[in-house]
Amino acid sequence: MNPGHIAVFSDQARQIPYESLISYYSVLLYTQPGKCPASFEQIALTEVKEAESEHDIKLYIIDYLKRKDQIQVINHIRDGRPRAKILVIKDVVRMKGDFPYHKIRGDGVFRIFSYRPSYPNELFAEIQHLLHPEYPILKDTIAFILPIFNEEKRFGHVKEFLESLAALVSEDYIQASINFFDDASSDRSQDLLHDYRSIVMEATDTLFTVGYLEVHQVEHNTRKAGLFIEGMKNISSDYYVFVDADNSFKIEDISRLLTIAQEGYYDLVIGTKDLTIEDRGVVRRMLSFAKRNVTRPFLPKGVTDSQTGLKIINRRVVHRILPYLHVESGLAIDLELMYAAKKERLRVFQQPVTCIEREGSHVNIVKDSLAFLKTMALLYKRHH
Repeated sequence: MNPGHIAVFSDQARQIPYESLISYYSVLLYTQPGKCPASFEQIALTEVKEAESEHDIKLYIIDYLKRKDQIQVINHIRDGRPRAKILVIKDVVRMKGDFPYHKIRGDGVFRIFSYRPSYPNELFAEIQHLLHPEYPILKDTIAFILPIFNEEKRFGHVKEFLESLAALVSEDYIQASINFFDDASSDRSQDLLHDYRSIVMEATDTLFTVGYLEVHQVEHNTRKAGLFIEGMKNISSDYYVFVDADNSFKIEDISRLLTIAQEGYYDLVIGTKDLTIEDRGVVRRMLSFAKRNVTRPFLPKGVTDSQTGLKIINRRVVHRILPYLHVESGLAIDLELMYAAKKERLRVFQQPVTCIEREGSHVNIVKDSLAFLKTMALLYKRHH
């Protein structure tokens, strides 16, 4: 049985012996001539098309010193195969945040690998991990944590998002679990989730169903705060992905933030919707502007938005964050989380994401804004 091909696009500057390092798979090596009358873009596009038309390619390895060349080839590949698996080779020593993730198209798995000549076997281990995530090689577990509160009328959005997320998990992140936290709903939200879970589990390979889709119950309504605290306390995972369940975020953005988080440098990776949000009313825009200004002293360097409902937290800092979080903070738990990151000097990366405001939001503008200000006052009192 042919295990497929691995296509390597390289300028050979790092002189990595791919054909000897990669066993089991057939290696297709595409190298750009140092001096050629044709443009780099023409050569790259020709080689990508040739690879796609003639071979069953399981993984693309991109190894160029110039970042511009890397991005160009990656996007040529992703234009034809949006979910193509990409492994980018980089040097071990590199500038913080030196890769423009926002320029990469598609939503397939994307990894940056630091090549060390003294440890050549790491490259093949990384390849196996990407192509066979079911094997516990360099395994990263991911817990998607989604809040639910009285979503019966909006369950169509929840179902649509869950289907998209389940597709991402089953194809690229099978070491992940999807966890719904019902924040003491008074409607049929939990019943609908359990019914849908039964349908999904019956259609899913039993090998991957342990913890794949779970519904947790919070004893009383905590206005979102409980899911952060209970999620990190009770679920074991390397990465915690907190995301709103109403299909307001694109899977592509979630995948991009996971890529940044799994690079390993940042303790928290968060989305910001300030520049991209759609369908937001004038009042909400004004309040958002005001919040950004009054919360600035509480936020880590480089962070301007604490309230966007898409955040990824690395397990290694959970024990440092939890002491700062309080159930009574409600929707202001996001601010409390960012304040904890600032006090603990954690590394936080903020990435713009697309966000759509859904009808039926449970946010009470007046009540929740007052509660937000109260939390700010308590934060100042507790820690000053």
